[in-house]
Amino acid sequence: MNKPSIRTLVITREIPYPPMNGYLLRNWQNISIMTKFGAVGVFATFDSKQNSIDSLPGVTLWHPCKINKPSSFGETVKRLSWRIRPSGDLFVYRLYSQTAAQELEEVIKNFQPDLLIFEEIWMYRYLPVVKKYKLPIIFDNHNVEALTKKFSSNQSWFSQIKEKLQFFQHKNIERELTHQAKQVWVCSEEDTHLLQEVYGKVSDIRVVPNGLNVANYDSVRLGKCSLPEGLEEKQRNFIFMGNFAYPPNREAAELLINEIYPQLSKIYPDCRLLLVGQNPNQFMREAANKEPRIIVTGRVPEVLPYLAAASVAVIPLLQGGGTRLKILEAFAAGCPVVSTAKGAEGLKAKDGEHLLIRDQMDEIVAGVSQIWSEPNLAEKLANSAYELVKNEYSWEAVSRQVEPAISAIVSGFTQG
Repeated sequence: MNKPSIRTLVITREIPYPPMNGYLLRNWQNISIMTKFGAVGVFATFDSKQNSIDSLPGVTLWHPCKINKPSSFGETVKRLSWRIRPSGDLFVYRLYSQTAAQELEEVIKNFQPDLLIFEEIWMYRYLPVVKKYKLPIIFDNHNVEALTKKFSSNQSWFSQIKEKLQFFQHKNIERELTHQAKQVWVCSEEDTHLLQEVYGKVSDIRVVPNGLNVANYDSVRLGKCSLPEGLEEKQRNFIFMGNFAYPPNREAAELLINEIYPQLSKIYPDCRLLLVGQNPNQFMREAANKEPRIIVTGRVPEVLPYLAAASVAVIPLLQGGGTRLKILEAFAAGCPVVSTAKGAEGLKAKDGEHLLIRDQMDEIVAGVSQIWSEPNLAEKLANSAYELVKNEYSWEAVSRQVEPAISAIVSGFTQG
């Protein structure tokens, strides 16, 4: 089968390169893979806290668009009023401006893409601009967002109302994008079933798993990566990476701080917990201030040195969807993994062969202890996991799954 040729415009939030967290890794994966099929343009909105870059490697058109604060009282009122609509959302409206919508329209006119990829639900407000040009849309759904919300009776009544409103808003946005798209890309078969369960029949769902440029992690796996200052002694360091604005990651961090670290520190007083990623909350920062062996980094320029400083990755996720990039990164880096079943959901990884799957917190502690006390087991898991990520989750492997999806769209052009 000849590889199809197609011009793609990716519409995304934040600057996708360098990819420093899970959703940016997926975005950069998809952008990089689509360059194999033809010219790729990227339109990205970002807030004033970020600094733009001049170009993206391999990308034909790069159009960053900084979203500034509202310039007038009228614009502020308009944005805030949109926030309470059935398809509104605080984060979605922050990523939108009329100026950006006009710039996107100019980009579409000048770049003349054959196909548009919407990354996640957050760029929803730009859908009317895209629909004007009647171009096929791929909705790349990193998670089934309607199912990532977890309500707590411990919250104030105001917080509960706010969370429930946001749940319905996300569900409405996700439903519309799911049914407007020519194809919906999800990270795993589990997400396919969840999407159909929530929204009914969806015309064309394709599993495009998260993957990695595996060679980028060779320096860690081969012991050639410099370690962060103060973390040179890595024997008892365990790591969890993620964006802590994401509720499942916050919950996992709290379990690590409240339950897993205290138990491990009783057995191994020299152990350290590394919580690596942006948007740590106040609870995490306070825990790090009280206990110097809990390291909370915040946003880092590169995660590889911290992976190199860890002897085990611990993934105590209890909710969320998608393919677990944090596990794949550990696999590629040669770092053994202990995870809940939910944390490893969507991967072709087997307990005892590629990682240890443990669902109770005391079982996770025992799993970490087992890896630390049995070097042969740690080496066996790391070697098997590396072969798995290379064969199933490298960009080369993912590209083989993207090709028939793009061919189906190109075939639609011909039939149309």
